[in-house]
Amino acid sequence: MPRPRLSHLTYLIVALLIGAGVVFAACGGDDEPEGPADDVKIVLQWVVQAQFAGYYVALEKGFYEEENLNVEIQPGGPDILPVQLVAAGAAELAVQPFAVLLSARDQGIDVVAVAQVFERSGYRLVSWADDDITSPEQWGGKKIGVWAGHEMVSATINKYGLSEGSGADQVELIGQGFDMQLLLTRQVDMASAMVYNEFAQLIEAGNPVDDFRVVDFEDHETNTLEDALLARGEWLEDEDNQDIVTRFLRASAKGWAVCADDPEECVEIVLKYGPALPRAHQTWMMNEINKLMWPSSKGWGVIDRESASRTADIMLEYDVISEAADLDAAYTNEYVEAALEDFSDDERFRNDYEALDLDVEDLLPDDG
Repeated sequence: MPRPRLSHLTYLIVALLIGAGVVFAACGGDDEPEGPADDVKIVLQWVVQAQFAGYYVALEKGFYEEENLNVEIQPGGPDILPVQLVAAGAAELAVQPFAVLLSARDQGIDVVAVAQVFERSGYRLVSWADDDITSPEQWGGKKIGVWAGHEMVSATINKYGLSEGSGADQVELIGQGFDMQLLLTRQVDMASAMVYNEFAQLIEAGNPVDDFRVVDFEDHETNTLEDALLARGEWLEDEDNQDIVTRFLRASAKGWAVCADDPEECVEIVLKYGPALPRAHQTWMMNEINKLMWPSSKGWGVIDRESASRTADIMLEYDVISEAADLDAAYTNEYVEAALEDFSDDERFRNDYEALDLDVEDLLPDDG
């Protein structure tokens, strides 16, 4: 939610802040940890919410402590740039979309993705059903609310032979804030929404789901990778830090597994650390976040080369990055594979995962 290099990166990161079976077996042996715990700070890309539940669960249930880690979770916000904090050494890890990682590397920032938490994209475009916009071929002459990281929108515009601009046959892109007011007041024809957050806001504003049409970019093969975990490349050169990352990923995977098995428990833990959002909203978010991870085609946290390449190609085509990304340097699966080496296939892939049967219209306000 013009592309000068550094200013674009900053705006992109802020906008992308928006926007979201069986517990993994305890792995890593039964020996008591030796020596003092290793300090690890992870910076989230937004405030405390179910989008980041796995980390809070791992903290609350002692999974990090079991790995001899002293983990500090720093919430994000509009004035916090996680990738820059990692680059400056102020944090060891950050949650950021893979696209942000590639943009940062294009600016010479030494960051590397060590896991891909969300396998699927939660970014959507939403329009009013009574406007009857059913295909991107109809976008000409329309206004679309976007955040700065709108590569999926631009790619889709290009794929269907359209162009960006304010002409009668062009698609006009309008800067969108962190809510859905532009669409609710019909100042735009379509608006950006994360399926686990802003879409729910539309329903909570009193609108039945049938009032809207939703564009899923996966249907058009223009979707890019979202939430990843990244670290500073130089920091990762130290073998001790590689071990820290491996242990962090193992504990975090256990936390996310709890959320797959018992999402209601995870919502309670999230509310303990950040009670700002209502329980019903957090429950919807938790369920939608789980669906972005499970079932996993490559195994939890593993970065898929095809998806990474598509993300890089889209960013290059639309000038978010100035040259082709070196994917071999941009990410590694070494640590997540090491973290989960003793996990069963069921624990890693969860092919039998079933989401909660929730009705988004339960978020409609009571008439009274």
